[in-house]
Amino acid sequence: AGADVSSQPNGSLRWEPGKSWAFIRGLGYQGGSLVCHQPGLYFVYAKVQLGAPGCPTRAATLHGIHKRTPRYPGVLDLLVNKVVYCPQAHGVPWARHSFLGGLVHLETGDEVFTRVQAPELVRAVDGTRSYFGMFMV
Repeated sequence: AGADVSSQPNGSLRWEPGKSWAFIRGLGYQGGSLVCHQPGLYFVYAKVQLGAPGCPTRAATLHGIHKRTPRYPGVLDLLVNKVVYCPQAHGVPWARHSFLGGLVHLETGDEVFTRVQAPELVRAVDGTRSYFGMFMV
């Protein structure tokens, strides 16, 4: 999925699947999640560009890829990265990125989504710096 990132109350990122370079084949899309229609092994990936004109008080955030499944009541972590930023002076603009990718086994109806603990730091730009997707291998 491509650009125009916004966040939902639980911190998950909502993507615009019809914008930029986005395409969906063999998957569903619902409220920021890619929905598995066929069980199998999938490569899931997400990259977010983070930045701000200055440093907030918290100098670290979590970026993760997560799964919701009809077979379990909660959210399962698939891949999580802790991003530390603002090593320089507090009034200076900064930028960092986080990339996650890996193989996961999914069943029909599983929903995969990505979220950032501090979604206000995500910079979507044009769909080339922040993106999220998966494909069957």
